[in-house]
Amino acid sequence: MTRYAKEFRRIARKLSRFELMEASDFGTRDAQGDLNDLLSSIEGRRGPSRFLDFYGDEGIRTAFERYALLEPLQARGYEDFRFELEVRDERHTLFVYAGHASLDEPVRLIELVVRRDRLVPGALASLDESFTVLTVDWLMMADPLRPFTAERPRLPGQTAPGLGMAEAVLELLYRVVERLDLDGLVTTGEHFHNAVMYRSELKYLDPASEGVCIALEDALLAREGLSLAAASWAIEWGLVYEEGTSEPFQWRGEAQARGQHAALADFLKQSKRRREAAEAAALLSFEVDVPALELRLADEGIAPPKGEPPHLP
Repeated sequence: MTRYAKEFRRIARKLSRFELMEASDFGTRDAQGDLNDLLSSIEGRRGPSRFLDFYGDEGIRTAFERYALLEPLQARGYEDFRFELEVRDERHTLFVYAGHASLDEPVRLIELVVRRDRLVPGALASLDESFTVLTVDWLMMADPLRPFTAERPRLPGQTAPGLGMAEAVLELLYRVVERLDLDGLVTTGEHFHNAVMYRSELKYLDPASEGVCIALEDALLAREGLSLAAASWAIEWGLVYEEGTSEPFQWRGEAQARGQHAALADFLKQSKRRREAAEAAALLSFEVDVPALELRLADEGIAPPKGEPPHLP
């Protein structure tokens, strides 16, 4: 549960379907392009595409306003927000653009790619039913006008610092799952730091995969005392090895989930699943080439502070 849970649930109860489904005349685009949207709207065959077949672009703006998600962006000097939707088959993308007094053109602050998906547990014997879930394929939140700092160093995959809104956006996605009557939320950590930052909220479906993440946290964060940024770069640069091997460890993100459906939620909370994850972690031991990491961090101009707690960017 995030710190926003109680407040966002209260706000969600006051947001009507009508408000959330509201769309501007031509505020969306699809794979056929803006011209087809324009012509079809004029001919009355259909309205604009909707995000997840429900949310209109104006409805999303209303949600961002009610949940106070625009306030931290306005505090950074951003204004004139524009929300665009793109629908390509089952993948739905939300873009949030904004202007700034120091810029001639709007910049993209948020890009969210999601889809409705069917979660089939497969080898997970504890689950014998499938679930309809919201899968997050991609989430980018960046402030292109801010520099990286020692406190917020560059992380793998980043071209600009984050917006500091990840926890709030995650809670907003929970409200989407609830509103659309889906069974849960699923995503994968593209990098090690993603998986660590979300692990308190989104549990691994596969206990063995969680065991790998736990073992890496134990070795890099607890034993070596590396910052999360340094640990993630160590894996990215091939400087982490499973004990007794000479091949660099290759990170592979695996499904992490939060259950809305009781059966999925109960599975993710099972002590048996946690025990299996701990047992898998106990079988693994990792080591890192710290001298090589320190040299690489210095060469890349990335500050290597030690021991800061994981944070949602």
